[in-house]
Amino acid sequence: MTPRRNTIIFLIFISLAAGVLGACSSESQASLDGWPVTVTPADVLDVEEPTPLPSLGDAETGEAATPVGIAPALDPTLHYDIQAVLNWTNRTVTVVQAVTYVNDSGRVQDEMIFNVEVNRAPGEFLLWQVKYADGRLIENAVLDGTRLAIPINDPLPVGETVRLVLEFDLVLPQVIEGYSNDDRLGYWGYTGRQVNLGMWLPLLAAFEPERRWITPEFHWVGEHFLLRTADFTVDLQIEDPPENVSVAGPGRVSRPDSQTWRFEIDNAREVAFSVSDQFFTLQDTTSTGVEVELFHLNNSNLDAPRHALQTAVDAFTLFEDLYGPCPYDRLVVVQGDFPDGMEFSGLVFVSDRWFTTWEGGSRNFLTFITAHEVSHQWWYAMVGNDQGVNPYLDEALAIYSEVLFYERYYPDDLEWWWQSRVYYYDPLGEVDTPVYDFYGPREYINAIYLRGALMMEALRRDLGDEVFFAWLRTYATRMQGRVASPQSFWNVLSADQYAATAATREIYLGRSDVLPFQSDELP
Repeated sequence: MTPRRNTIIFLIFISLAAGVLGACSSESQASLDGWPVTVTPADVLDVEEPTPLPSLGDAETGEAATPVGIAPALDPTLHYDIQAVLNWTNRTVTVVQAVTYVNDSGRVQDEMIFNVEVNRAPGEFLLWQVKYADGRLIENAVLDGTRLAIPINDPLPVGETVRLVLEFDLVLPQVIEGYSNDDRLGYWGYTGRQVNLGMWLPLLAAFEPERRWITPEFHWVGEHFLLRTADFTVDLQIEDPPENVSVAGPGRVSRPDSQTWRFEIDNAREVAFSVSDQFFTLQDTTSTGVEVELFHLNNSNLDAPRHALQTAVDAFTLFEDLYGPCPYDRLVVVQGDFPDGMEFSGLVFVSDRWFTTWEGGSRNFLTFITAHEVSHQWWYAMVGNDQGVNPYLDEALAIYSEVLFYERYYPDDLEWWWQSRVYYYDPLGEVDTPVYDFYGPREYINAIYLRGALMMEALRRDLGDEVFFAWLRTYATRMQGRVASPQSFWNVLSADQYAATAATREIYLGRSDVLPFQSDELP
């Protein structure tokens, strides 16, 4: 460890100590303060409030459905307090990460497992030290690929709290033609215009009694993440900053000093940032008071950025109406130097290509990709899922959200959307296929996204609009803050409603009879 790094760690630790000590004196359960329990739905669209679904008490089973998923809703028992110093010149990050965890697993734990996605490529993650918040070192932590196992000296009973501190360095890879050196999209790494910190932190694994701590297997097609919710506080300092540097990040933003940005976001799956000295910003506010801020890279022609911002505002407004309030009161959209788009909690990337190729109107990628990524604030950030095993639970709902967006705002372009986005590819495949069964992006997109959109359209016809939209809204409400399973999704329907979807399930799903395969309810 170099003297310079020692100095940085010392300064970070002094800053972090106050936060950790404050956490030590707090109640073991995370507070609900600041959670927007009641949000008035947007009324500017004149969308009728969906009629609530009949409870399963009205079904033949005579039993009410209970949520099936991982981790408790609304009240995260996990908090990350992060001090990070980004050296702009060297493209490195020095991090001290404090973790406060209340054991909500239902089991006494003698270890904690973290998923370290950033350690997929050698030399990018350098773990220096793991210790308790009181300074006691933990000598026998084991980092094996993306799995970090940290033993707990005294087994942790259910409901009790442990506080750890991880110290590590990150070496950012260069992003070339949208990808870093291990074929990851450019949400992690740097280009000539931006530094992106996506999936850059060790994150506590989700726990399930049968699978224990879950470390998802990497697959280069699609996403494979399974993330539980947590509260994050991040102080990001830029060392050797260029002029006009700015940071795009989610949540509540403040500036402790001229080189530091503080971000606080609750009930998030992760926290991501984009840093650039070439950003320009536009912002607007939805009718429910949610701030939408766009960070774009070209100020010479504002037509495309303005269209992207309006699309994001319109999409957010519509999805709040249809799916219910989003847990975040701020959404950040970033023009990203990599293909397509990528969702994070409170922040989404939309590819630079869709900005530069936009020629006006709504018949383009900039429009539907922006709407798609915004919808992931519900189908991913708010309602989580195992993206490797059950990718349709977020992607099929997200692509069908594009349909709903065009149906509301650009009805004359809806048929164009179906023809160019779906029918053109004549898609095949089972919608419930895991990402691990795909060996190319086209077949994955065809099965999960495009056939997923067709399945959702068929389910809407099976159930009718009133029940269909009430289904989605009830599902979002029940599974908010949790990791959903296929059973969670289908179990919202009554027995009769579920039966009405049988033919559609038979056509689109490999395992068409979902509900008999229920797992035990998880904490």
